[in-house]
Order: sequence, then C-alpha cells, then structure tokens
Amino acid sequence: MTLIPLENDQETISQRFRKSDYFMFIDNGEKKVQINEHKHSKSNEFFSHFKILGITKLYLKALGYKTFLRLDALGIEVYLIESENISSNINENSLINVNKENAKALCTLGHKTKG
Repeated sequence: MTLIPLENDQETISQRFRKSDYFMFIDNGEKKVQINEHKHSKSNEFFSHFKILGITKLYLKALGYKTFLRLDALGIEVYLIESENISSNINENSLINVNKENAKALCTLGHKTKG
C-alpha cells in the first residue's frame, strides 16, 4: 500500500510528512483519504502505525534523515515527488527513490549535524 501525506485541502501534497493533516492511502488503484490521527503522536507510536497498516511505499515532498532511517528499517520504500497536488498523474518512474546511498544528500529536513 502506498501513502501520500496531504494538506488540509486533501489535494495538495504536504511539505511535512509527520505533521500532515491527511494521508491518502492507495491500494491496488483504490484511493482513500483519512485524517492523520497521529499528527501529535510520539515517534515510536507514529511509525508503528504504518507497520500495522501494511504501508510499503511513501511518496512525499521532503523528509529528514532520521525519518528516512525509521522508514527504511520498517521496509518502506521512500520516493520524493515533485507534483504539487494529487490531481496530477503520478508516474513512479519519474519519482526519486531515496535509498541508503543518496539519503544523506536528499533528506534535508530536521536535525542538522554539528560540524
């Protein structure tokens, strides 16, 4: 199942994954939008929720490196999407797959390392 974080209008892809207002779940082409009930949950609770739901892919605008590591540990494939809203056709081949080799460069949100 694929997950896309959405803003309050339920059309715009959210800039913030964990703090998004809604999530779109896509399962075998069927789309379902639900409120993000875990918007204010602790990290462990938030991430375990997606394991329970069987999320295998996540399309998002941006994320932090620590968030990527948590998702990767759960076996969730992460893709960066350029589209602004879900009304656009989403072609997975045009998305950027975030992986262990490129994550530090692509994951620009969140905690910065001290140098």
